[in-house]
Amino acid sequence: MIETRIFAEGLSEDKDWRKAAAAAAKAARIRLGRAPCDLALAFVSETFGDFDPSEFSTLLAKDLAPLRALGCNASGVVAGRREVEMKPAISILAMRLPGVRVQPFAFAQAGLARLENGAALVGELDLYPNEDPKFLILSDPMTCDPERMAALFNEGYPGAPLVGGMASGLVLRKPSWLLLGSSVLREGLAGVALVGPVEMRTIVAQGCRPIGEHLIVTKAEGNVLRELGGRNPLEVLRETLSKCAPEDQRLARGSLFAGVVMNEGRSEFHRGDFLIRNLLGYDQNSGSIALGANLRLGQTLQFQLRDARTSDQDLSMLLETLPAGGARPRGALLFSCCGRGEGLYGEPDHDAALVQSRLGPVPMAGFFANGEFGPVGGRNFVHGYTASLALIE
Repeated sequence: MIETRIFAEGLSEDKDWRKAAAAAAKAARIRLGRAPCDLALAFVSETFGDFDPSEFSTLLAKDLAPLRALGCNASGVVAGRREVEMKPAISILAMRLPGVRVQPFAFAQAGLARLENGAALVGELDLYPNEDPKFLILSDPMTCDPERMAALFNEGYPGAPLVGGMASGLVLRKPSWLLLGSSVLREGLAGVALVGPVEMRTIVAQGCRPIGEHLIVTKAEGNVLRELGGRNPLEVLRETLSKCAPEDQRLARGSLFAGVVMNEGRSEFHRGDFLIRNLLGYDQNSGSIALGANLRLGQTLQFQLRDARTSDQDLSMLLETLPAGGARPRGALLFSCCGRGEGLYGEPDHDAALVQSRLGPVPMAGFFANGEFGPVGGRNFVHGYTASLALIE
């Protein structure tokens, strides 16, 4: 008899963190039944005064007994249809994955820096691209270079999804920690590779809409845009904003971004075709604009705006693009930016409830991240202000 994959979530908002840990683990265990737990993802909204991640791993082992565990602290957590922000909460997703190898790994920043290329990463993990791995990764925002991490995984494992996020305990003025098995890590990254009969579909909702025209990068140095469509970039931006409606002009004061096209082979570009990056600053004299990404000549760029309505539409649209009549996911992980949630939408639970309304009920957990990981256009990137969703079948 072939065993079935089982996913089970658990959530507790008890203000005593030990009781919360036990309650969340026991809730997941009840839903998991007697099946062994092959992997537990655990996220802690650490407003608790005396939280001890080492003791937390012990409690997790006692009440859930996962063979593998991965987790971190955060400013808020996701479970089911709920998003608990800036309040005490512990969220867990327990998985029974028969036939699937769960391979844990971790890198301190120095270890990551020593890897010369993707081939070195493959050798270090002793895991090969033809094994079709799917990666779940958490990292410390202060000691891990996420851009380098994404580049190494893209090179070493082309097309393999990498989903996760950066711990956000710092938002609550708590030092970041990562949990891998029974070990508590204070730097770098921790992750697991899922290898075997498991499928993972991914969605990265960037929540932006383009304004103005898309133009070609005609001069750039590193992340500095010197010329756009043969013109002064700052002049192009001012002209673009002058043609916008007054409400969009007001929105641009705090929610203006740049989008770089991911697939240049298309004749038309629409929302979702861009990798969204921050505008870091500009030079009044030269008209240059600094972006949160390195640029190359010939790339297509278009300025973008972000607001609650666009973010809602973007996630809704991406959920609707999933194959109709396909198998409902057995489990899901949602990594949402700290800049989303109630602060963006003016109401709680928005993204989690939207996912459940379109795909659920599905066991789901996650957290509010200080940067999210996920693929766009077949390559993995580090994002901001996104909802990165992994649907596991």
